[in-house]
Amino acid sequence: MLDSIIRTVSRMPLGRLHVLAQDMEALAPLVYRRRLVQANLTRAFPTADAAALAKGFYFGFAQVCVEVVRAMDMDARELRARVACEGAAPLQGGNALLLMAHHANMIWAVLALASSIEAPVSIVYKPPHAPAMRQLLLAIAARFGVELVPVKDVRKKLLQRRQRNRVWTLVADQRPGKDCCYADLCGVRTPFFLGPERIARALRWPVYYLSCQRTAAGRYACQVRKIADPPHDRPGAIINRYATLLQADIDHAPCDWLWSHDRWRERGSQPALPEAFAAKAPNLNRL
Repeated sequence: MLDSIIRTVSRMPLGRLHVLAQDMEALAPLVYRRRLVQANLTRAFPTADAAALAKGFYFGFAQVCVEVVRAMDMDARELRARVACEGAAPLQGGNALLLMAHHANMIWAVLALASSIEAPVSIVYKPPHAPAMRQLLLAIAARFGVELVPVKDVRKKLLQRRQRNRVWTLVADQRPGKDCCYADLCGVRTPFFLGPERIARALRWPVYYLSCQRTAAGRYACQVRKIADPPHDRPGAIINRYATLLQADIDHAPCDWLWSHDRWRERGSQPALPEAFAAKAPNLNRL
């Protein structure tokens, strides 16, 4: 039933969906993590109007939700017309690690990138708990030739595909588990996954960052920027550069980051980057 509704909605013109998003914007704070959004924004911008920023967040969040559903019926030509992607030429041949974040429309950004380069794209993700959302993401990715790899399967898939000239994409701004390191973000000492450092060092691949900024309703500008080249000898360089680029995106459009994520939950000790990151490049079997 829900799948049929999603498919029907996906065929609606985007302008009409954005009108529906206005109703979602009004309802979302009542049912979706209002206190967490307010707390995160207050922590990140202590001198700003957190209520105004929260309103802007829910406005953009509602637009992205309907845009993701629209991707079920959108072809690559329309997507590329709505999402401008610059700097992607170095990814044409694959063998690269691409980091991105929950800023603006992350899903449209990676789909537009995948449709504009020859190398196949794999993206590591945490499958949503809701089956309908999980199936929606899988269906959208399949339409644009993107492989979704559950985080638990990363090691196996890397070993299988490491020689196949792929672009491996990691959404690296989520809260990690115990295996983490810290860098500054929004004036807060923030934990980050060690995975990007370890994978890049093991594969000896260059690392890039995919930025996404909203330019108008249903239109985005994306840019690929290089983070680091192998051999990645300096511990923490990738994580710190990633945090810097993410900060620049947030500063440019503060409302467009995913403030509903419990990003700064306390986790006790804060290991410094050099101590947290192994001095010796790990074997792929240990990723």
